[in-house]
Amino acid sequence: MRDTSAPHPPAPAPGGLNGLLALAGRLAVRRRSVVLLLAAALTLLCALAGHDVSGRLVNGGFVPDSAPSARAQRTMESFGGGAPGFVLLARTEGTVDAPEARRDGVHLVSRLLTDPQVVGVDSYWTGSVRPRRAAPAGTDRAADALVRALRTADGHTAVVLVRLRGSAGGTRAAVDRLLPEVTGVRGPLRVDATGQAAALKDLEDQSEKDLRTAELIAAPAVLLLLLWAFGSLWAALLPLAVGAVAVAGALAVLRALTTVTEVSVFALNLTTAVGLAMAVDYSLFLVARYREERAAGASHDAALRQMMTTGGRTVVVSAAVVGAALAGLLVFPLYFLRSLAWAGLAVVALAAVTALLLVPAALSCLGEDRAGTDWFARRRFRGATEQGRWYRLAVLSMRRPVAVGVGGLLVLAALALPFHRAVFGLSDERVLPPTASVAGTARVLHTQLPAVTGSSTDVVLPHWQPESPRRLSELDAYARRLSALPGATGVRTVTGVYAAGRPVLSCPAHATDPAAVRVTCTDLAARHRAAAGTWVAVSGPASAYGPASTRLTRDIRSTGAPTAVRLAGPAAELADIKSAIAGRLPYAAGLVALCTLVLLALFTRSLFLPVKALVMNLLSLTATAGGMVWIFQDGHLRFLVGDFTVTGTIDLLTPMVAICLAFGLSMDYEVLLLSRIGEAHTRTRDTARATAAGLQAAAPLFTASAAVVIAVLLALASAQITVIKLIGVTVALSLLIDTLLIRPVLVPAVMALAGPVNWWLPPRFRRERSAVPPPVVPAPASGVGTAPGAPLDDRTPQAR
Repeated sequence: MRDTSAPHPPAPAPGGLNGLLALAGRLAVRRRSVVLLLAAALTLLCALAGHDVSGRLVNGGFVPDSAPSARAQRTMESFGGGAPGFVLLARTEGTVDAPEARRDGVHLVSRLLTDPQVVGVDSYWTGSVRPRRAAPAGTDRAADALVRALRTADGHTAVVLVRLRGSAGGTRAAVDRLLPEVTGVRGPLRVDATGQAAALKDLEDQSEKDLRTAELIAAPAVLLLLLWAFGSLWAALLPLAVGAVAVAGALAVLRALTTVTEVSVFALNLTTAVGLAMAVDYSLFLVARYREERAAGASHDAALRQMMTTGGRTVVVSAAVVGAALAGLLVFPLYFLRSLAWAGLAVVALAAVTALLLVPAALSCLGEDRAGTDWFARRRFRGATEQGRWYRLAVLSMRRPVAVGVGGLLVLAALALPFHRAVFGLSDERVLPPTASVAGTARVLHTQLPAVTGSSTDVVLPHWQPESPRRLSELDAYARRLSALPGATGVRTVTGVYAAGRPVLSCPAHATDPAAVRVTCTDLAARHRAAAGTWVAVSGPASAYGPASTRLTRDIRSTGAPTAVRLAGPAAELADIKSAIAGRLPYAAGLVALCTLVLLALFTRSLFLPVKALVMNLLSLTATAGGMVWIFQDGHLRFLVGDFTVTGTIDLLTPMVAICLAFGLSMDYEVLLLSRIGEAHTRTRDTARATAAGLQAAAPLFTASAAVVIAVLLALASAQITVIKLIGVTVALSLLIDTLLIRPVLVPAVMALAGPVNWWLPPRFRRERSAVPPPVVPAPASGVGTAPGAPLDDRTPQAR
């Protein structure tokens, strides 16, 4: 029965956002056939434009181009050194010293050196060689201790280290060219690949497979959940249509971006997940509003108009808030994060615009029966009264707001507790499934040749040459100091090889020295000197991103050197990424917080509610971060989320993407809840009643939306790549915390404690607010938003 006790608010002003939304709704309804045909045509054109985008995406962009380690890595190309792009493991049933194995090994190195992206190759058979430079003729390379480290003790396996130049795109192209030619059976040798570039290639390939698998898993679950949420097959297909348009458009945008910048391969996974999530949310908000108006007695046309001016306003504000969350990633100087931000912004904007045009046009075509209005009104609004479970839950929370608030905070604190022991690193081949060839080859290397796989920090002394005895003495003293640092296992440079603060081999060698020593010193001098300066190679702990490697890099930076130095290598890259993120994080957080507060303040006409929403989201995200560490760093619940390799660290960049997504989706639900509470407060002027009625109206929507989105995210959790699994599980966990604890329990308790403060504005703005007509909100069916005089159980005075 419709509530008529409260006066009907005046009609909204024809201008402003309401006017634009009403105009868009009228255009979509009057030209519905044109709108639907244009949507189909644009989807097809965008799909054709972006069909080859996956082949243009790259896996990289983790280190800022201006970082010292990036500049040092470019300098290392002059030496033919630095971290190898990929590593070849050549195994034979005989010995790698056999003539046939040696011949094929040398031929393998020669083929690698012909590629323009290869700047240097280290192998057991040839030593360290660069393009246009051959190994000294007649030299017994096996006598060189540095070369002997590239062969296993049993003589059955040899290693080839391949160093590459160029950006991530150029490196990927070189890997695509070389690996098919140099891996597999090569005469008596069986050659397998591992290393960073090979792992990144496998990551890209596995990412595409995981995306297809996730789509196959998610499709039936999503369709069933949409049928449950919408109650009609035709209506359930609406969010899928909106999502298809948004995703196709975002793929075309990504394809255009690849022509001007490098775009991360993970943008593809993000586009699909976010596009479907936003399409479900916005379609559900609009269809639910239309059905409410029809259930309240409005005509078909009037319900469509009201849907656009109320539900449409919620969609616009939600898209803006989610976009603000993703825009924070643009502040960081890493194209990995920036490309994900552009992908997310494109798909959110397209989902909002498509929903605002496609949903009214489709509903106008479908009519009341096929849209499932009767079923929806009967099933979804049967409990939309003061006896509804969400209403009763809100009342229960507002009866004892202090106890509920403290209890909720304790639960969130317990969930957040593991975050204090978070250790951040970067991803390596261990994020791949254990059955991957790259991962298996890496395990063999770690087991049989740990010296090769240990971390290495490359110290570059730019434009500094040891040309005089004094400078040679300075370089020798510097190398001794570096080799004595905790965690350093060896140092190589022009003046020799060092360990534990003492020289193992001193150079330049005298003419009376053995031939092997003369050759080694010649190689050291040739390799560690170049026009760009002098190179000092420091070998370190086995784990490139572990705490020991981080400490060693920090100690190297603080060790006195003959001149200013630059550091390259995994640990140096990690330190530079941390520095870049720490330097920009306050600006990113400030931008997101400011945009969110301003948007919500304009939306709610309140100063307290935006701050409350931001604090609630921060509490939710902190608890989510603790759960992420407990699962992925500590290795719990692998039986539930799928098996993965526990490395003892969390990838530094992936959680930032997950947190931004979780923040945006949580704010999406917050906007919906605040809109319903604000509408109820406009009718009743009673905070407690408005909060309970608003939760009763909004909770079925955001729980249905969360169920669909969680199904999509858990399909991502089936991925074989740990970083994709982490995003899916982390965001799903955030939505569970948000929909089960934050919105239905903590928000009513805080609203009850705040009382009139919820709606406080300075007098100047309050006068302006009174001049702005409130939105038209017919009272929902079955008594949601009952008369102000109706009892609301026994509440404390502050609940009003």
